Amino acid sequence: MAIATITWVAALIVIVLLLQWAIIKTRVAVVAIVLVLSWQFLPRPLMFFLELDQPYPNYLFEKDVWGLVSESLIVFLVWIVLFFLSYSIFFQKSLSLQRVLPKVPDTKVGLVLFIIALITTLIGVLSTGYLIDSVGSIGSFMYQVKVGKAFAGYYVIREISITGAVFSGISLLYFEKKYRMSKSKNRSRKIVWLSVLLYSTNLAFNYFWGNRYNIAMLLGALGIGWHFYIYRIHMLKAALLILIAATMLQTLKNLRSENFGEVLFMEIKSTQPFWTDVSLSLHMSQFDAFMLAYRDAGKVFQFRNGKDFINGLLAFIPRKLYPNKETYAVGGWFRRVYQPEKINGWPITIIGNWYVNFGFLGIFLGSLISGIIAAIFDSVNRNLRESYWQAGVAPPIAFFIFDGGVSTGFVQKIFLNVIPVIMLAIILGRIGRNRSS
Repeated sequence: MAIATITWVAALIVIVLLLQWAIIKTRVAVVAIVLVLSWQFLPRPLMFFLELDQPYPNYLFEKDVWGLVSESLIVFLVWIVLFFLSYSIFFQKSLSLQRVLPKVPDTKVGLVLFIIALITTLIGVLSTGYLIDSVGSIGSFMYQVKVGKAFAGYYVIREISITGAVFSGISLLYFEKKYRMSKSKNRSRKIVWLSVLLYSTNLAFNYFWGNRYNIAMLLGALGIGWHFYIYRIHMLKAALLILIAATMLQTLKNLRSENFGEVLFMEIKSTQPFWTDVSLSLHMSQFDAFMLAYRDAGKVFQFRNGKDFINGLLAFIPRKLYPNKETYAVGGWFRRVYQPEKINGWPITIIGNWYVNFGFLGIFLGSLISGIIAAIFDSVNRNLRESYWQAGVAPPIAFFIFDGGVSTGFVQKIFLNVIPVIMLAIILGRIGRNRSS
């Protein structure tokens, strides 16, 4: 336990220093990656140290848990160090790439931006609303999505509401800044609140798909954009907001269980201990799954040899054209190694995805590639303090395409999350040029 504790403290110090550096330097990809990985790797060992909980599922961890905790944290530290080294080397080499991106005007496009956010939100509402109506209720729809898997080929519709949330967030930052700087504030203030309404609507319809993780990333991204572009959020206030958001997400999980209970005409209650339930709900138990993957890869099961990355490359093909395609999410396969009858998975973190595919070579390759791509991303998004566009776009895109680093679904996320934003940039750029001329 002593070695595990020392390793955890070392990891915490490295994370705090890296986050502080990234925030001062406005390196949003580093902020997003480090926040996700620290959430996945740091809270669970602390629970073990304080004897609040045990690794889940406990029957799979019968021997040398503290040694496994130590080794897992060391792998985490190695990943972070290699990631930062590759990032630092390639950041300067990528600075010239900003010139190839569409130029988004800073003024004269606010109303158009709001209208596009409104239209995108309405498309998401109508599309998901149609599917909800087809099964009779929101509770039935959530059950079919999460348990029945009846809408497995329709998840792209959920992405419309995510895109709507991103567009609404950009509109919110644009008009909030205008409100704070303008002498005639009434109109800007109204559109700020309308943008908040659109943003909340998109979050709600994303939740109807049974997903809370996207909500967490969107809220975190909006907070980062607000911190850089609107008003600095102090560390204590940020910690309080994270605690409030975590409580809200846990409440949404309980509400989802109540909806399932209404569909099944029975009361659904968690039988897990409190901290286990919270960890499973808020994705902190990925550390437990990573420990299993690290211990058993090459022994209990064979390395995947890049299979999940190939599935990620094919993921953009619609399921109706390629009905037998496999998911790039590793968690479902991984859980069925131990519990073959289960449907829902055990995500094993980005680091785990690379490890079960390529072993220790994957740790090196994954951290190196993640550092390079993050450096390219940050080199073209350096002006969050001056640009509403970068403040509204860069944080959510960083959370969604990285989610801790480059992984199996990276190409799919480019199609779903980046291309709509580039299209919006082109539209706003043309409108801005026309109005200027």
